[in-house]
Amino acid sequence: MFKESKVTRLSIPGWKAVFRAEIRPGILSFIAVHDTTRGSALGGCRMVKYVSESQALTDVLRLSRGMTFKNTIAGLPLGGGKAVIVCDPGVKGKTRQAVLKEFGKFVAWVNRSDDLYYTAEDMNTTIEDMRVVKKYTRNIFGTRVDPSPYTAIGVFSAMEYAVDYFAMDLFEGERRLKGKKVLVQGLGKVGSVLLELLHEAGAELVISHTREKGIKDALKKYPNASVVDPGKYLEAEVDIFAPCARGEVVKSIDVENVRFKILCGAANNQLQNPVTGHLLHRRGIVYCPDYISNMGGVCSIQYLEVEKFSREKTIKKIKRTVRKMLGTTFRTAFRKKIPFNAAVDHVVDQIVWGNSIDGLNYLNRKIFPLTYTSELSY
Repeated sequence: MFKESKVTRLSIPGWKAVFRAEIRPGILSFIAVHDTTRGSALGGCRMVKYVSESQALTDVLRLSRGMTFKNTIAGLPLGGGKAVIVCDPGVKGKTRQAVLKEFGKFVAWVNRSDDLYYTAEDMNTTIEDMRVVKKYTRNIFGTRVDPSPYTAIGVFSAMEYAVDYFAMDLFEGERRLKGKKVLVQGLGKVGSVLLELLHEAGAELVISHTREKGIKDALKKYPNASVVDPGKYLEAEVDIFAPCARGEVVKSIDVENVRFKILCGAANNQLQNPVTGHLLHRRGIVYCPDYISNMGGVCSIQYLEVEKFSREKTIKKIKRTVRKMLGTTFRTAFRKKIPFNAAVDHVVDQIVWGNSIDGLNYLNRKIFPLTYTSELSY
């Protein structure tokens, strides 16, 4: 049994429930449930050594809200939630087992009265970790399926669609990824698969990673790839920037200096804040909202584990859903005269809460004149 005395329920406006617990001496965990309008909340558990408790709380709040939007835009019967364990992700052996055991008990306690939140693997946690957690709670997915390859497939599909959609304005009518220069930042489980897909498509690869071994491994496989210093990835002159690691990689202060044409990656919360998305839009930079581009992972859990789809059917549906919802987002932006990050939020607001917004009068006709003209034919 998990001791209730370990838990503090935090009152956060706009969130259904937020819990804090010291699951081991000196090791905290937060579980945030943002919204359950469409069903129980689903969102993975990441293990990160945050610099402060407030940083961990901020991260779990933003991530849980993002899961509400991601699950909604993916058409899944799920709400949004997230969990974080605040500790060194490199912890191993019996200590790691003990942390995961107590986290599993924490999840079970949160769901003691109702199926409020389901967890799964995420950054710095694995399928093997989730199998340990499953011994102590039934509220878990992702113990049989590695969602990483499916996340990469979704990102790749989003890139293909965005290049095709904005080909006339951005690429002189060239609608394929072949020959496009793509920077993949973060060569973990998702980034590595994405690199392979881009290589097969004939893209020109550019890589950035914080660990030298990851760079060396990638160069062995793709010797023609260019390398960008981890501190200078925003300065790289590329067609597409694909962040596949931590969030908030593009800040408002950076926008005037970035050189990419499309932002499309696997990381959550790629923008520092909504203002950043507005500034990117004013520069004519296409943002593929991360809720859409990285939905493949959570979709794979629903399709493969819950609905028992085949791998082929799962991939086909992920690609179709990503393209459909990107198209909806782009068209909404043009018709409502709003930037792309505001457009996806508007779509989710309407689906979940029935809210509407007034146009912000963005000059999409001037920013993307050829695409704007083609939109008039719908």
